[in-house]
Amino acid sequence: MTNKSMNLQLSSVLETIFETEQEPNAIFKALMPALGETLKCDRCFLLLLDPQRKIQKVTHCWRNNSRWPDLTGLIWAEEAELCEKDPLMAIAYRTPEAVFVEDIETAGPQIVNLTYEQEEFGHRALIHAPIYHAGRLFGILEPCVFETPRVWTKNDRRLTALVQKKLGPLAEAYVMRIGL
Repeated sequence: MTNKSMNLQLSSVLETIFETEQEPNAIFKALMPALGETLKCDRCFLLLLDPQRKIQKVTHCWRNNSRWPDLTGLIWAEEAELCEKDPLMAIAYRTPEAVFVEDIETAGPQIVNLTYEQEEFGHRALIHAPIYHAGRLFGILEPCVFETPRVWTKNDRRLTALVQKKLGPLAEAYVMRIGL
């Protein structure tokens, strides 16, 4: 496969998940470990948002080691309160573009609230990828690493953008049919 054709496709493992799984829940359940392993991360979670009921909940979380916190079931504060303490969420409500944080300790306060990131998540580097569909925010995909900074490659960025696009309609369907 050439670099050009690889840039237009997901990895074969991820593509298989999207092609073979039927229900959003099954896709999310299979996707978290596959994406975490593909990106060589320590944890990968999916926070889904119900824009009508204003509920935000981590529905799926994978960890490569049990010492990393499992965030499944964690419910976040309302949008205004969350955006006030978490610049990454404020950014997500403004734009569908993913934010690639190589080191929370050097990212700066316009990108991360260092104390909040350390106390709530414990990670060192992360991808904060908003999941939009039809112009509305339905979730955040967050792969991360814990102990060291991480340089996110062009391939990581490309893969994240492709997954974000595929997750949009699935996140909306999950929230609207299943609920949080």
